[in-house]
Amino acid sequence: MTRSTLFFLVLSLGLTATAISQPAASPLGLGLKDGDRVIWIGDSITHQCQYTQYVEDFFYTRYPKIRLHFRNAGVSGDRAADVLNRFDDDIASFKPTVATVLLGMNDGAYQDFSPELFQAYSRDMTKLLDRLDALKVRVFLMSPTMFDHQAFEQMVAKDPTRGKNKKPENYNAVLAYFGKWGQEVARQRGYGFIDLFGPLNKLTTDGRLKDPNFTLIADAIHPAGDGQFVMAYTMIDAFQEPGSVWNLMAQPVKEQWQIRASPGTLVSDVRGAVGQGLAFTLEPKCLPWAVLDEAKLGATLTAAGHRKSGEVLTVNGLAPGRYEVLQNGQTVGTWDHVSLGKKIELQSDPESVTLQQAQKVIALNKQRNDEAIRPLRNLYGQRKSKLRAGNKTAFEAWWNGEGKAQEASLLNKAAELEDQIYKINQPQPVKIEIRKTAPVQKAKVKKAA
Repeated sequence: MTRSTLFFLVLSLGLTATAISQPAASPLGLGLKDGDRVIWIGDSITHQCQYTQYVEDFFYTRYPKIRLHFRNAGVSGDRAADVLNRFDDDIASFKPTVATVLLGMNDGAYQDFSPELFQAYSRDMTKLLDRLDALKVRVFLMSPTMFDHQAFEQMVAKDPTRGKNKKPENYNAVLAYFGKWGQEVARQRGYGFIDLFGPLNKLTTDGRLKDPNFTLIADAIHPAGDGQFVMAYTMIDAFQEPGSVWNLMAQPVKEQWQIRASPGTLVSDVRGAVGQGLAFTLEPKCLPWAVLDEAKLGATLTAAGHRKSGEVLTVNGLAPGRYEVLQNGQTVGTWDHVSLGKKIELQSDPESVTLQQAQKVIALNKQRNDEAIRPLRNLYGQRKSKLRAGNKTAFEAWWNGEGKAQEASLLNKAAELEDQIYKINQPQPVKIEIRKTAPVQKAKVKKAA
């Protein structure tokens, strides 16, 4: 007798489903472990604390049982050489186990291809990667994002000062070249590689078939929330992270409900007359990937909910009619027996209990980024300005005194908020009920006397 057959037998005898679950699946995705430390290295696009935040949201909700730590190491205006100047304080001190690297937008200097600039970029990137290798970090190189020439032209037409010091003829092609260089370097070094350039360009081109002014990058350089979410989704997909939160199928066998749930999902207290309705308690292993309002179009364009956050319910054998689906006594929605027999997805329903919990998690992570992480990145921007000023004595006095004190305070605040995240991201049992709705009463029509 297989474990799955035994699982079905236990349910058909009316016993609880918590005693037996399906075998745990092989680790997918990054295979992160408790205590892993993930760092996002980059320039202003990373400094924005958006794509990084959305990826953190995924991991906070997907792996609530392991403690992960994240550090944003982006600074506005940075080239690869600037990252080297802050490497010890900003990167090595974090002791990362996983690193992503997104650089190149500034290194090309917003002009047509220059062999000298590319040589500097490749030289400094090589030094940076060598230093990461010395830390024994698992590295993912990411291609530069796109430069939106149409958005730039429209922006400069309205305000010529926005184009100051930029002559970006063929700049999107320059970034493509930088990205392909990175892809080959990643292959040679055995790194992961993530193409951010392709998805942003394709979605922009597709969007302009319907709206000629469509853009994900209004200032031509920095993706806004929707574009940043496309980046985050592309990263999660490249990490090969699994898509399902939970997947459950119920069907009648010999006048009893039998339920099969995805690995790690516990089911208990199964009851209900076969064909008429069903109730059970579900304990999911994780929460859905919730999305902030600023990124909802990006989530729609990538179908992130369906592809990377599925909460899927299928109930076969219901009598014809419409049925309510309730979570903890709250109606989530109504479907007919045909739809329920095919499958319904609940991860994006605003009444979903698990989605509401996940929204609290991402709201707290937004607070963490707004109040601690972005100010920390601003501090490192200030550090770069003081270092460039050339007064080494004054720089060291500031950085080793006031600078380090501010950094410690902000890191402490980030850690406190992270502690709170791990208190509210723990999945809770959900009572689910599928019950037939009362038929709609048709108004009686009085017959004429």
